[in-house]
Amino acid sequence: MSGGYEIALWILLVLATLTDLRWGKIFNALTFPYFFAGLVCRLVAGGFFGLGEGLVSIGIAILLYFPLYYLKALAAADVKMLMAIAPWVQPRVVVQLAVVSILFGAVVGLMVLIRQAGLKGGAKSVVDHMKNFVPKKSHRMPFAPAFLCAFLVLKIAESYQWSFF
Repeated sequence: MSGGYEIALWILLVLATLTDLRWGKIFNALTFPYFFAGLVCRLVAGGFFGLGEGLVSIGIAILLYFPLYYLKALAAADVKMLMAIAPWVQPRVVVQLAVVSILFGAVVGLMVLIRQAGLKGGAKSVVDHMKNFVPKKSHRMPFAPAFLCAFLVLKIAESYQWSFF
């Protein structure tokens, strides 16, 4: 990933984290421009091969996160966030980011859920979501910070030449 791409991606991750923490949303006004700008940058920098690779990354993002959206484990904005990141990175990074962010989100989400609803209430909320029934009082957490933390971990791992996969 070249320096300009990485700076753009850090800006997206930080802005999404701030809006998700402040308003509980990752706005389309943030993700859509990044999505299209990433495709344009891929086309300009790498021609049709670069554009194709960006489209493959987007396809992988959809394949990995859409089922989680369908199961109501993630919000639509979380899927769009990974899709906005995808054209800026290689397909393997999309897979790594998806997996590591889910791990961060699951651990933090479980801790928050147990803290807010207790062990019994947390278990009931998880079961209700698994049944595709969203209770009136749903326990949701911001997921953009999980993307930011996952990307930070992946960059640290890259600098030490560690490999997760």
